[in-house]
Amino acid sequence: MTYHFSKVVDASFEEAIAQVTETLKQEGMGILTEIDVQAAFKKKLDVDFRQYKILGACHPQIAYQMLQTDDKAGVLYPCNVVVQEHTDGRVEVSAVDPLAMFAPVESPKAREIAIAASQTVQRVIDRLSPAQPNATSYEYAI
Repeated sequence: MTYHFSKVVDASFEEAIAQVTETLKQEGMGILTEIDVQAAFKKKLDVDFRQYKILGACHPQIAYQMLQTDDKAGVLYPCNVVVQEHTDGRVEVSAVDPLAMFAPVESPKAREIAIAASQTVQRVIDRLSPAQPNATSYEYAI
């Protein structure tokens, strides 16, 4: 089972944040939280870290449906999207696969909802501009 979708994008770090935000919006999702990991590590640990933001995204209708199915499913929210700049300058966007995220919710209805959510998040990643003409999204297996 995969746990995330990822793509190296043809954008600066800030452009990638804007592109992800807009693409999420086009899929009916919004950003509830934003964690600046670079700033947090500097403040809390006094260490330098690359640009790395965690965007807590949510699709209200999907979230509502899942909570109607299992009232404890909220512990798994939001769907995190990571935008990071690697040391070589590449900017990568990764998003949790809701199918993996909701795997602990044991219900056929929850699985249907998770599949729909997974397809939505996959579309977000697929719509981002790849860094190379032949680049595609890829997944890691767990």
